Amino acid sequence: MTKMDIRGAVDAAVPTNIIAAKAAEVRANKVNWQSYLQGQMISAEDCEFIQRFEMKRSPEEKQEMLQTEGSQCAKTFINLMTHICKEQTVQYILTMVDDMLQ
Repeated sequence: MTKMDIRGAVDAAVPTNIIAAKAAEVRANKVNWQSYLQGQMISAEDCEFIQRFEMKRSPEEKQEMLQTEGSQCAKTFINLMTHICKEQTVQYILTMVDDMLQ
């Protein structure tokens, strides 16, 4: 491997690390769904679902919830993405969707 090849390989890995770090930062900033409910930006049904979904810690628990409540999950995430415009919250929602698809 030439020096140029090694640098290219390192450069290719950096964006993944940056994205992973940003996703971890986004996940750490929990959303106050109750405030969105009180502001009538989301429904009680969506608030209840997303709070239950967040309480699931393991990927297996989340997958089980997706298997049993897939339609509600899709509906909730679509509703959240169409009714919330705060950038930090949208990033959080999209990170949750990405985690589900992993």
